[in-house]
Amino acid sequence: MRKLLLVIFSVVAMFVLAACGDKVDEDISEKYITKAEEIVSLLNDANYEEVHAMLDDEAKEGLSEAAMEELTPFFEQSGDFEKINKSSVEEKDGHYTVVLAANYSEENRVFTITFNDQDEVTVLWIN
Repeated sequence: MRKLLLVIFSVVAMFVLAACGDKVDEDISEKYITKAEEIVSLLNDANYEEVHAMLDDEAKEGLSEAAMEELTPFFEQSGDFEKINKSSVEEKDGHYTVVLAANYSEENRVFTITFNDQDEVTVLWIN
């Protein structure tokens, strides 16, 4: 199930990233990086209910809280969260895509999180 979710979100994220284009100004970039870092923190703490509440309706339908709980072993194998190494934000058609490169004690992860014009998460992809 987890692999299926990752594949689905990978495909969606690739389409979103391919469509992304414009860099954004510093203030907007900081806003969305902060929001994305909050989501990473919540995921690291296994607070899936709060992350699920941040999803738009379509994403909520595609990713239940129960399915999100299946991410726990994924984060456990990553080890302890250390820091966000790199971040970037791009805008396309009113959607902001944040890419965060995160260091963990055992493995590094890349988070791709897209927000709509209502600041809801439309794409949540973790590699």
